Amino acid sequence: MLQIDSLLIEEFYKESTNFLIGARVQKIQQPTRRDIILFLRNNGESRKLYININPSFYHLCFMSKENEWRRNIDIPKQPPMFCMLLRKHMEGAKIISVNKPAYERIIELSFENYNELGDRVEECLAIELMGKHSNVILYNSDNNIILGCAHNVGAEKSKERELAGGLPYIYPPKQNKKNINETRYNHFKSSILKSNESIKKTISDRYYGLSQILVEEICSSKNIDANNMISILSEQDIQVLFVALHEFFDATHIYTTDDDFTRYSCLNNLGKNYQNINTLIDDYYAHNIEQCILTSLKSSMLVRLNKDLKKQINVLKNQQKQLDKREKADIYLKKGNLLMANIYNINTSLNSVDLIDYETNKSIHIEIDNNLTVVENANKYFGMYNKAKKAWQVAEEMSNVSISEIKYLEQLIYDIETSTSVEELKEASSDLIVNNEQTKKKQDSTFTLDKRIIDGFSVYIGKNNKQNDYLYSKLSSSEDLWFHTLNTPGSHIIVKSQNSKQKINDATILKIAELAKLYSSAKNSTKVPVVYTQRKYIKRPNNTKSGFVVYRNETEIVVE
Repeated sequence: MLQIDSLLIEEFYKESTNFLIGARVQKIQQPTRRDIILFLRNNGESRKLYININPSFYHLCFMSKENEWRRNIDIPKQPPMFCMLLRKHMEGAKIISVNKPAYERIIELSFENYNELGDRVEECLAIELMGKHSNVILYNSDNNIILGCAHNVGAEKSKERELAGGLPYIYPPKQNKKNINETRYNHFKSSILKSNESIKKTISDRYYGLSQILVEEICSSKNIDANNMISILSEQDIQVLFVALHEFFDATHIYTTDDDFTRYSCLNNLGKNYQNINTLIDDYYAHNIEQCILTSLKSSMLVRLNKDLKKQINVLKNQQKQLDKREKADIYLKKGNLLMANIYNINTSLNSVDLIDYETNKSIHIEIDNNLTVVENANKYFGMYNKAKKAWQVAEEMSNVSISEIKYLEQLIYDIETSTSVEELKEASSDLIVNNEQTKKKQDSTFTLDKRIIDGFSVYIGKNNKQNDYLYSKLSSSEDLWFHTLNTPGSHIIVKSQNSKQKINDATILKIAELAKLYSSAKNSTKVPVVYTQRKYIKRPNNTKSGFVVYRNETEIVVE
């Protein structure tokens, strides 16, 4: 995880100061108790300063619109008390200075405003990015009295520094560290050799601005294992390390990340370069927050859906048992008919009779009530037949509903498992979660469809039920082809010809069928049947859930 250390904050401070000084606070929002958004405008430009003090994702950046969506920000209708306090003191205020205390992970925004009496007042918003101790504190610059905090810190949480309204604001206790650039080699050597810890922990604990991750990367660039104990370092290794640490602070760094934002570096090129430190922080944390939200939402939804699926499967099993009554109903009907056919040959004083089935020529044993006539006994069996018939007919109707529900749940589970973004997840699970108005508006207006060009044909892939419905009802025309795996949850695929005279051949059909297999729950199977037909043969029955269609005139192809 990218660590917001004092060096990174220093880079952000240098890069952002020109915009921040003179900026006016137009609006303040607090989506949760751990993140705050300041709407700032300066020199005709508007930006959103995003402050996150979540211990897992603490950071500060100017947030882009795209990354705002990725963070799944939802503004509450009733703002928290701290947000109301910030609005009272900061909305309309002008930032007059920005400060970063030396070696601290703190950014201070000083601003001027006017109180109810019209007097000019100067106040400060301190943004502290210190892991689990991260906080946002508003205090009066004249007397350093705290006006409010994002969360208070009492004596039970910290013996050295309490934070609450009415208390004086003081900086965190000074760390027992030194500046590596002001340290001579002999002092450096003697200091680290006293430690029994690893190289990265020893140096990080003794010198400012050097996190363990950073020390590990600097050591790696010099072929030194930072996880080793200090005691195994040779004299030459210590000299190389000392020079490397100095060179790091003297050099200009370009931060890079890998494609999935799991690693970052300011020494090595991992694939994606960032000249702008703000963009790095914004992209890096937006991606990781989105993945965290995605994993959490997926987990909770899948637990619920798998529970519903298991319940529906058990219901279907019970309904299938009721379908067995169809055989009993046929037997009751046959016994009634046999009694009526042999009405004058039956001795009613008996408790049972054996009659020959005129269809199979086999003897059937029939229980009778000797207190009733033959006709009354036959009517009794006819009544039992009608009752059993009604039972299995109802069970058949209900089992068809259950089968449709099971197929829907299986498709929904597949869509959720394969969702790669919160937006896709919300589209897939729109029946399960309540989206905010902005999200609903966005979902209703556009879909980000996966489009491929295969042999001159435009191929559209629906990643969830909402996208599948859109492909069916809005995007496709009657002559387009529709592909789907047979009896297996997967994506609906629509194939459109770019030229109305172009004919699709078997090789292209096979390529698209392979694509349908790839975007299905059977992608790892050896042989998967895929069906395709023209769009005009696809229909969504009334009162069915999104993504459900029936088809005819299909052709089946097996993909290996």
